[in-house]
Amino acid sequence: ADRADYRPAENTLDVSGRVHIDTPVLVLDAGEARLDLRGNRHARFLHSRFLIPPRQGANHGEHTLKGSAESIVNSGAHRSRLKQAKITSCPLQAPDWLLGADDIELDHDDEYGRAHGVVMRFKDVPFLYTPYIEFPTSDKRRSGLLFPEVGTSSSRGFEFAQPWYWNIAPNMDATFTPRYMHKRGLELGGEARFLTPSTHGELNGAWLRNDRQSGSERYQLRYRQHSQLAPALDFDLDLADVSDRNYFNDFSNSLGVTSLTHLNRQATLGFATREWRMRLLAQKLKTIDDTSPLATRPYARLPQLNIDGETALGQTPLRFTLDAELTEFSHEDPAQTEGARLRLRPGVHLPLRGAAWFIDPAVKFSHTEYDLRTGSGGKTRAHRNLPMSSLDAGLFFERRLENGLTQTLEPRLYYLNVPFEAQNTLPLFDTGIPDFSLAQLFRDNRFNGGDRIGDANQLTVALSSRLLDSAAGRETLRASIGQIFYFDDRRVSLDGSIDTARQSDIIAELDLDHGPWQANLDIQWDSAGNRLAKENYFLHYQSDPRHLFNLGYRKREDTNPIEQTDTSMVLALGPQTTAYARWNYSLKNASTIDLIGGLAWDNCCWSLQVLLQRRRQNTTRAAYDNAVLVQFVLKGLGNLAGSKAHSTLQQSIYGYQDTLQ
Repeated sequence: ADRADYRPAENTLDVSGRVHIDTPVLVLDAGEARLDLRGNRHARFLHSRFLIPPRQGANHGEHTLKGSAESIVNSGAHRSRLKQAKITSCPLQAPDWLLGADDIELDHDDEYGRAHGVVMRFKDVPFLYTPYIEFPTSDKRRSGLLFPEVGTSSSRGFEFAQPWYWNIAPNMDATFTPRYMHKRGLELGGEARFLTPSTHGELNGAWLRNDRQSGSERYQLRYRQHSQLAPALDFDLDLADVSDRNYFNDFSNSLGVTSLTHLNRQATLGFATREWRMRLLAQKLKTIDDTSPLATRPYARLPQLNIDGETALGQTPLRFTLDAELTEFSHEDPAQTEGARLRLRPGVHLPLRGAAWFIDPAVKFSHTEYDLRTGSGGKTRAHRNLPMSSLDAGLFFERRLENGLTQTLEPRLYYLNVPFEAQNTLPLFDTGIPDFSLAQLFRDNRFNGGDRIGDANQLTVALSSRLLDSAAGRETLRASIGQIFYFDDRRVSLDGSIDTARQSDIIAELDLDHGPWQANLDIQWDSAGNRLAKENYFLHYQSDPRHLFNLGYRKREDTNPIEQTDTSMVLALGPQTTAYARWNYSLKNASTIDLIGGLAWDNCCWSLQVLLQRRRQNTTRAAYDNAVLVQFVLKGLGNLAGSKAHSTLQQSIYGYQDTLQ
């Protein structure tokens, strides 16, 4: 200070003229002050400007609160009381937002503030009054009301939600969110989380007692848990439920959620060592569309036990492998066949490898046994025994390029032989045909699941080439192409047909990762029809979080053909303005699937993000949901209008990162 008067009899100090004080919890300038130097360390500052510095170890991006007050009274080093105070995270000379209060009490140990007679101003316009409010002075969790969420959509109308956060314990919290929707009614939603040394879990849900549109109860619920019971033993639980098939369509803005057809209900106990893995699973998939025929719904596995792994046979280079499974299948439809399936697949392979080559011959024996209960109440047993042999071999060539990169050339051959055995009398519990891909060229079974083993006398020919950046330790390009040549007809199928083609479709893949550019190409060439059966092209550019562009095209010719484009971008229009866009379009139907456009304004102390979304609903009729999504953040105080805009962009635009917090 410019002047200090010490009074020995009272042990006080009066200071005036450019008074400045620094403490770990408060920095301030004042016109004058009186300090009591006795044990209570009482101090009073008049006409003050102050700053609450971020605590040591604070998260990056935590914003500093600052303000002014007619008077500040410090009661020791732990509490401050402010009269006629103003707080903001903006520059004090011209703050964009300001919290003004008659009285503010700051608890520096608790890192929290309490204010009475509060008026919130934005651009000097008052928009909120409350007689009492609590707010954090750091990112420390605290029970209390969060800022309300607002939005609107054509399916729900105007929405207003008021979350309440409950900091139950350092390792446990919950958020309760009553939400009013003009077209639907009042919904109660919530989230609860807990964390222990061995377990973390999360419960999410929402309940609407009477939907004004449907006149029925609507709800959704999901619980997820992971427990590490021992170093090699873990337990996972995933339970989900929903009231009806249209719930996600009516209450979600995400295409990924609205397209769900089944909900997972699964408990898994896993044990793993360096060479062996065991999994005990209980799973039942709920079909969301309750009007779908019972016979078409998936089987439940109650339970399933899997054991797989491999180990060396003594001191030899031979490796013993085992893939074993025991499953009890049940079904909602009493007319369907149920029962148990035991599958054992022991084998031996000899992995030999040099610097520029590898060869891996393998033999396996597959035994499958069924204990079945037919829909008419009868019991029957069935089994299948098949030998399987394969030979996997490849070469590695490489050369150094003038630009310092290393190029490889990697030819690979894979021969598979499985004799034919009629399997049409065996049930189909969990078996299907996976999408044809590069990985499918090297599988020993063309079917998924354990009910069918495809007969095979075939040779896969594949070639890969990579560009390696040794200095950066990364792969910048990978190109692969492959095809299967068949020496016999394939007589095992799901529908009784025989495949007489002499060669498979050709699969080609290209992946590029170079600086800000990423590209991916997947094509499937139909050799018999002399046409492209599947095409996927994707181009991604991102120099920083505010300059991003994605361009995608996908086409598939099968029983459910699609042809779509997907374009999205994040573009900085200036230092404080960012534009967002996403257009997912169906060329086959000549219609928009999902359209998003929006802007964000961001400065040092507040941000506003506004999105407009037009999303095709997952219904038989061509209906659309139009929504306005808003995220308004006063930095230092929190999110004032929800996070739906952020979550929608995160799910819709590949590479999106939130820069507005």
